[in-house]
Amino acid sequence: MTQRRSVVARSWNALLVLDVDRGNALAPEDLSTPAVDVALAADRLLAGDPSDSERATADLLNYVAATWDKQDLPLREHAQAVARTLRTQ
Repeated sequence: MTQRRSVVARSWNALLVLDVDRGNALAPEDLSTPAVDVALAADRLLAGDPSDSERATADLLNYVAATWDKQDLPLREHAQAVARTLRTQ
């Protein structure tokens, strides 16, 4: 029997709910991509009581993650660097 799970992903001013087939379950680290890492950093930033600047940073990171394939390499690298910095704080 195949298990199904809903995955919620945030993007810039939108909420996406996707059905994920869990028949061939993968570990979360196997599903990680740079865009997902950037989006997760944004979500962590929004947890709790974010300031206006933290909310703006999270919105920008979510936008970059949602449009990852359309962004140029320097912007992708910068978003990844911001996400890494947020993880270490």
